[in-house]
Amino acid sequence: MTTPTQTRQTRHALTALTHTTPGRRRIIQAAADNYLSQIDRRRLPVGYNQPILNDRANHADAYRMRQGDTFARMLGIACHPADEHLPDTARAVLATIDAPVRELTAAAYASGQPVLIAVLWLATALAA
Repeated sequence: MTTPTQTRQTRHALTALTHTTPGRRRIIQAAADNYLSQIDRRRLPVGYNQPILNDRANHADAYRMRQGDTFARMLGIACHPADEHLPDTARAVLATIDAPVRELTAAAYASGQPVLIAVLWLATALAA
């Protein structure tokens, strides 16, 4: 269930994302992915040979050691290391960043002409 705090934090992050440069967007994307890799238990915590089972402690460790702090700072999110809403905000930011790629992939799949879709996308990008 989404709380008002979660909604505000996500809205703030997505608004801040629209005002970033492509270079900063790549850093934000990498930091969010790195942070979520530990939160989602795809990677072990830095220096550990087993996962941290306590979610609050795992969130705090990922914040400090897996660039959660970088992600939050670059988007101007005021939060504490064990913030329970930050992972959902990071997922929303990653989904927003990946949306154009998913749309292009869906169009290529639906049309059966992936090369044509790629050429059209390049042509419109160069024209802009």
